[in-house]
Amino acid sequence: MVTIERHGMIAVVRYVRGAKANALSLAAANALLNAARELADDKTLRAVVLAGSPKVFSAGIDLSDSGWWGADDPLATQQALARGELMCRAWAELPMLTIAAIEGAAVGGGAVLANCCDLRVMGDGAFVAFPEVRLGVPLAWGGLPRLVALLGPARAKRLLFSDLRLDGASAMEWGLADALAPAGQAVDVALGLAREASECPPISLRLTKRAIDAQAYPTAPAHAQGDQFLLCHLLAQRAKIVGAVEAG
Repeated sequence: MVTIERHGMIAVVRYVRGAKANALSLAAANALLNAARELADDKTLRAVVLAGSPKVFSAGIDLSDSGWWGADDPLATQQALARGELMCRAWAELPMLTIAAIEGAAVGGGAVLANCCDLRVMGDGAFVAFPEVRLGVPLAWGGLPRLVALLGPARAKRLLFSDLRLDGASAMEWGLADALAPAGQAVDVALGLAREASECPPISLRLTKRAIDAQAYPTAPAHAQGDQFLLCHLLAQRAKIVGAVEAG
C-alpha cells in the first residue's frame, strides 16, 4: 500500500490502497507510520512528498475496517485508534520539509494527515472536507489544534459545522493550501517546492522547521481527541441498539 521512491535528497511516498477511495484501514495507518519512522532516520533527505492515488488522496478512516474496532473490545479499539494518532504525529514530527500532494478528495482523517505536512499542493478538482462533527464524532488524531492553527478558530468552526468543501482556490484563500496544480500534476508541483527547499543546508532547514512548529503548534498533542472519538462512536452504537429494541 505504501511505497517510497528516493530522488537524491527528496523522497516521494505514495499511499495507494486500491479500494475504498483510498480510505485509511488500520493496516494502511500502520504502513504510513512505518514509512514515516523509516524516513525520520534518513539524514540524506531534505524534503518528502506524500501522495495518495492518482485520483484520490484519501477519503479518511475506513469505518468498515474491522481492524479499528478490536472485536467489540473497547480497550483494543482504543489502542487501534491510537495508531492513527501515532501515524499523524510521526508525519508531523518528520525533521525535513514535508509536502502533501492532493488529487481528488482529502476527507476527514485523510485531510488530517495532509495537514500534518508542512505544505499542501492541490490539483485541479481536489477538495478538502471534514465531516466528522456532522457524523457525531469529534475531529481526532490531533487534527483539531492543527486545523485551528492553520485557519483560525472561526474558519475552523465553519468548516467543521457545515458541509463545506474547500476546493483548491478556496483552500488557498483560507490558508489550507500553499500551491495549486493542474489535475494530475500535484506531485510534480510538490517536487518543485521540494527541490527549492533542498537548496537549504540540512541543519538550518531542520532546526528552523522545528522552531517554527514550536511556535505554531504549541498544543498539538491533544491526547483526549482519540478517546472522545471512541466515546462518541460507542454512544452512537448504543443509541442504535436501544432504538432497535424499543422499536421491536
